[in-house]
Amino acid sequence: MNLRFQVADVAKPLVSVRRIAEKGNIVQFGPREEDNYIQNKETKDKVMLKPNGKGSYLMEVNFIGGGKTVMTVDSGAEENVCPWDWGGHFPTTAAERQLWFRNASGGIIEHYGQREVKVITPF
Repeated sequence: MNLRFQVADVAKPLVSVRRIAEKGNIVQFGPREEDNYIQNKETKDKVMLKPNGKGSYLMEVNFIGGGKTVMTVDSGAEENVCPWDWGGHFPTTAAERQLWFRNASGGIIEHYGQREVKVITPF
């Protein structure tokens, strides 16, 4: 899976449900553990999501080139965002356009560029 992240002054990587759906996937959240997943509409492959116990859902993936990571699947995020030091073995490039991110309190979140991250999901 290739995911474009906006590199920003954030604490952890967030994957936007909007961006997941744009790539031809269904995102489902449900009451039982087996009800929480991302499913590719074409292949029917599923990536299971794990609740973190605080109301969020996590997706575990492996970076191409080595290393495991966890991303929070965020239904409120408009873009995929990641901290500067996450996925750093993939180059950061200038963003196609400057984005103006805000945190929940309305404060400005610095935007540094974008990064194409390649991951493998365990189906």
